[in-house]
Amino acid sequence: MIRRRTLIATALASQAIPRMAWAQSSAFSRPLKIIVPLQAGGSADISTRLIANSLQHRLKQPVIVDNKPGGSFVIGMQALAMAPADGQTLISINTGMLASQVTMKRYDMLKSLALITQYSKTPTLFVVPAQSRFKTFAELIAFAKKKPGKLNFGSLGTGGLEHLWVTMLSRSVGAEFTHIPFKGMPDAITALVQGELDFVPCVMSSALPFVQKGMLRALCVLSDERSAFLPDLASMKEQGVNVPPMEFWSGLAARQGTPLPVIEQLRQEIVKVMAEPDMKLRMDERGATILTSANSDNFSTLLKADWSWMNKVAQDASIRAEIAG
Repeated sequence: MIRRRTLIATALASQAIPRMAWAQSSAFSRPLKIIVPLQAGGSADISTRLIANSLQHRLKQPVIVDNKPGGSFVIGMQALAMAPADGQTLISINTGMLASQVTMKRYDMLKSLALITQYSKTPTLFVVPAQSRFKTFAELIAFAKKKPGKLNFGSLGTGGLEHLWVTMLSRSVGAEFTHIPFKGMPDAITALVQGELDFVPCVMSSALPFVQKGMLRALCVLSDERSAFLPDLASMKEQGVNVPPMEFWSGLAARQGTPLPVIEQLRQEIVKVMAEPDMKLRMDERGATILTSANSDNFSTLLKADWSWMNKVAQDASIRAEIAG
């Protein structure tokens, strides 16, 4: 009897092991797709392609990057909504996408997405023309408080991240700035270099080359701490301004309803990808710091915190989105 029970248990175990192995591997038994809701060639697209390249080697499956620009990220979100909630189709998300949600209200990232992980954080520089009279962030703020509306700034459009953040800044410090929207950051940077703008809050990867060439001057990094990429540059907090930082985070998500074990397996794989030495080198080149989420709830907390200040600014200032996708 004992021998018979042992044989039965062994047989059941031998059947269970293949099922467990299948369950662990079946989530990635087909090619994966990552939707980038922006044009090819930009910062988000480049980062996503780096991740896709490493991920396909790890999963032994093709990982396709599918650019779906337009509609201020709406077209990309619609493409994800049409895909099965099985973890085979992901979407690249970022801070600017959240700002668009707040001011457009045409999609809800927290309700529509199963968040996987943040993968990087890029600090933002507060830059002025090289010939600007302002040597510090505090000097610029003091001038703006005395002469409301005299200083202008560029952004990616009404309702975009830069516009929301500067609006929050102006209300916090009692200053007033004139907003000039642009279709793209390269256009805003060009106008700043030529002295047509007084300042631009700009992601480090876009501003740093101009700062290094002496074409722009960085007054501070818009974070609570200094950046390892510019250790001598003071933080916004050191300049006496205490408002939420303007940092550009990037991450990946799947469609809401994707099984939690699949989300967790994807998170673990992406964390391993971001830990590769070559990935750190490539992100360093763009002024980005690798930062992954310990779990999807941590990523959700980040989105909720940013949504909170963005939504308050948009409501208080009655800002509606007019940004290009």
